[in-house]
Amino acid sequence: MTRARGSSRTVRVALLCDVDQTVYHVGDEAIGLAGADRLRRRGLDVVMVSRQEKYGPDGAPPARCIPALTFPWPERDRERYLDEICRVLAGESGALPPEDKLFGIIERYRDVDALVIGGGGALNSRYGWLLAERAATAMVAASQGARVVLSGQSIGPDLSVTDAEALGELLDLCSLVGLRDAGSLARARAIRPDHPALVETVDDAVGLPLSWAEPLEDRVSVTLGSDPWPFPVEDYVQVMAAALDGLADRTGAEVEFVPHMADPDTGGSDVSLHERVAAAMGTPSTLAPLERADRAAARQARSRWIVSTRFHPVVFGTLAASSVLAVPLDRYGASRLDGALRHAGMTHASVPFAALWDPATGGATAVLDAALDALVAARPAEHARLTARRDELLACSERWWDAVAAAVTGEEAPDPDPGAAALGADARFDAPLRALLAPFSPQEQAGRHDEPTVAVVMRTKDRPVMLDRAVRDVLSQTRADWQLVIVDDAGDAEAVDAVVARYAHESFGRIGVLHRAESTGMEAASNAGITATASELLCIHDDDDTWHPTFLQRTVEHLRRHPEESAVVVRTEIVHEHQEGTTLVEDERFLSWPRLHAMRLADFMTVNRTTPIAVVHRRRVHDELGLFREDLPAVGDYEFHLRLLQHGAVGFLDLPLARWHLRPSAAGADSNSMFAMDDAHHDVDLTLADAYFREWVGEHGIGLPMFISRTVGEQVDRATEGLARTHDELLARLDAVSGQLAEVGARLAALEDESRHHGARLEERSAVQLARRGARSARSALYRAAGALRRT
Repeated sequence: MTRARGSSRTVRVALLCDVDQTVYHVGDEAIGLAGADRLRRRGLDVVMVSRQEKYGPDGAPPARCIPALTFPWPERDRERYLDEICRVLAGESGALPPEDKLFGIIERYRDVDALVIGGGGALNSRYGWLLAERAATAMVAASQGARVVLSGQSIGPDLSVTDAEALGELLDLCSLVGLRDAGSLARARAIRPDHPALVETVDDAVGLPLSWAEPLEDRVSVTLGSDPWPFPVEDYVQVMAAALDGLADRTGAEVEFVPHMADPDTGGSDVSLHERVAAAMGTPSTLAPLERADRAAARQARSRWIVSTRFHPVVFGTLAASSVLAVPLDRYGASRLDGALRHAGMTHASVPFAALWDPATGGATAVLDAALDALVAARPAEHARLTARRDELLACSERWWDAVAAAVTGEEAPDPDPGAAALGADARFDAPLRALLAPFSPQEQAGRHDEPTVAVVMRTKDRPVMLDRAVRDVLSQTRADWQLVIVDDAGDAEAVDAVVARYAHESFGRIGVLHRAESTGMEAASNAGITATASELLCIHDDDDTWHPTFLQRTVEHLRRHPEESAVVVRTEIVHEHQEGTTLVEDERFLSWPRLHAMRLADFMTVNRTTPIAVVHRRRVHDELGLFREDLPAVGDYEFHLRLLQHGAVGFLDLPLARWHLRPSAAGADSNSMFAMDDAHHDVDLTLADAYFREWVGEHGIGLPMFISRTVGEQVDRATEGLARTHDELLARLDAVSGQLAEVGARLAALEDESRHHGARLEERSAVQLARRGARSARSALYRAAGALRRT
């Protein structure tokens, strides 16, 4: 047994994994089982960190455990709680009420020699509360003198600037860090380039004490995550049902659904989704119950075929030498599934759901048949290759846990390399199938970016936090055949280059930067980006706006089906937000022009009804209409939209796929041009209208306009008198309600202070904070309404 230095006690290791949750997660529990087994085999005393909610199918509470910290989900609330924990650990005990669970947890870590944070995919902004929990737990353990190790982690790919800072602090506390895919290793090195012990290793669940060499049965084992975002659930069900029918038809294998995530008492999650897919299939299938992690892993390790959108069935299947159809749904899934397949010796090996999905019909594309044919044809060769690979993966896992054991005991750590990074890998699919997958596979875009389908022009100036979000937004698109050119409009060039460098490992050459020495306006910046690219389609993506992940896939498909249209516009959501430090906080969102259902020139005669973020147009339009007008200091996009609508048909997708972010209270570089240049917008808008009017009058004379103006003018004068009275009444009411809201906000602030000092639970305080935000948001809305009335 390994002893603590200067003590007869065995070295005690706290193992933090996401175990004992209300919703049982086979992968998380498998990580916990494997990690505890590997540490105990090396003579260490392991105590699990438990959520203490439920204990899985037929499970029971552990004999001993340490409670897990629990963070709120809202971004600002979890950041606030993390700050409060830091203040307590720095000696400010009053930063949290004495009843907060943190204080009891600190006491439990006084008897712990080390903390091992087990593997998983929680170190990202998608699950930011889990990242904060791990950072805070590491801080607590380190404050009590315990060593900290991260094992088998996936990092990102979506990491906000604020969360990247928290992750950096976590990495600083770790003497050894294991990353389970090359992308995660690259992200960690980008955040902490000088960290001495960042290692690529295999997933922790490889260490499950199971036999991976059992004879395989003629069965298709299916695990589908219950959340198909960003795709419609109905389409997800139909496409996956078609995939399973197709594989069963080709192989004659039985189909069995194996859930990995569900409430052990009430079901839901994977269980419910599996029932829907099974009902949509033509092939008979069986629905396995939710089982404990080791049983579920053993069930899948005996199946000849694996189909999964989740991570751990891919790990179990490749270890068992099964043929695995891995179907990532988004950038997060692709990062993890491609990492597991690479460790199994295969690159270019997953089949993105986007490649199988036809957004126009909601059904499957022809790529599905090609992928299934390739999977079945490669079965004999892949089985032999995976069988030979198994011993290397298991040996890699053992070397890693030897290094972990040395790190937690303070001994000289053996070198875990050659680890997973040294294992070779080859392309899985042949050239024809890879060509079909290429529009949806970032790694297939390497070397193809000279003539992409879409060129994305991103204008930016001195807004690195927003630019970082915007770059992540483009990287998250389900369609990958784009080129992004960032036009730095005479801003901080180093800050722009730093953002681009953070994502170089996953951009595969698709991101370029134009640094302009002098700013000559937004329109000139757009034109610089357009002329620097070569593509079939174009769009303007400002650094503060965002898209739904399927924006490019849906718009490109629409224009392919409608060659007569010169552009397509999507429905837009307006997002009101404000920036606090490096965090962008959403206040509210609502549809822009909800009654708009088509792009008609008549609707644009009085006001611009769309924004650049919502538009994709054909490059050939500029050959006929020219570029954006650089002589206009504002409303250049409106002028271009008017020309576009006069030129020909423009399509409309009635789906909220674009988000126009506004910050009404911001100033300086963080503001929107429509607020910062309000007077210029108004003046240029009138100048533009006057130019069009003079052009018409020059051809037709002033008779008709004069008649219309006098007739309408008399009616307007009468209506204005009534509107003025209503206007004054509304302003008085708005002022009264605004005062009442200010009073409510003050009372809520006092209630929050009182709750903090009297030990209210975290969730109760969060409810008060949420109410305060609602009051602030409502008050801001009233201010905007009052401002609009006054301008009117």
